Amino acid sequence: MPATSTSTMTYAEAIRAALAEELEADSRVVLLGEDIGVYGGAFGVTQGLLDQFGAERVRDTPISEEGIVGAAVGLALCGMLPVAEMQFSDFTANAMDQLVNQAAKLHFMLGGAVQVPLVLRLPAGSGTGAAAQHSQSQEAWYVHTPGLKVVMPSSPADAKGLLHSAAVPLLWSGTRARPARPARPGGGAARGPRPGDRCHRGDGAALAGSGGGAGR
Repeated sequence: MPATSTSTMTYAEAIRAALAEELEADSRVVLLGEDIGVYGGAFGVTQGLLDQFGAERVRDTPISEEGIVGAAVGLALCGMLPVAEMQFSDFTANAMDQLVNQAAKLHFMLGGAVQVPLVLRLPAGSGTGAAAQHSQSQEAWYVHTPGLKVVMPSSPADAKGLLHSAAVPLLWSGTRARPARPARPGGGAARGPRPGDRCHRGDGAALAGSGGGAGR
């Protein structure tokens, strides 16, 4: 059996590594969101990706959640694999129609003729002093929405593995800040909970998109 190695990284670093690997592996993957390019994301998750992959693949958007999710739905319908980002999960309330009535339902409304392989990343939870409209965790909303899939990684290793194995119908919700922990250097599948593990509020990823899988 070949030897395996681990590296230590934060939750944000694990997500960034997975995004970079997906961008490298598939030219259809494109990132879009507010301040994800030049600024590197509100929580630094996309730092360096603009320089590495260019403005066509890492796109700064206007401050319009409806536009971000709507554009992601359109890109997905046209064969791309968009990974969009809300600066805070709370802001999905502004894009509920695009997310719940379009992304989640189009596959079924069109008799399975289309897939909607989109990823929407959602920083969630409290603890940063960001006040009431920037501190919520709405994962339960999505769990009860037909056509949406929800996963909740609780460690950097799980976050990286689930982002890879999602094969991109993804709406991603993660914490603002996470301590460094071991994470697999490659794609790998995420592991299940083990004795002694702790669950952290706000850890998570909600997979959104209607229909069977997408990606590779």
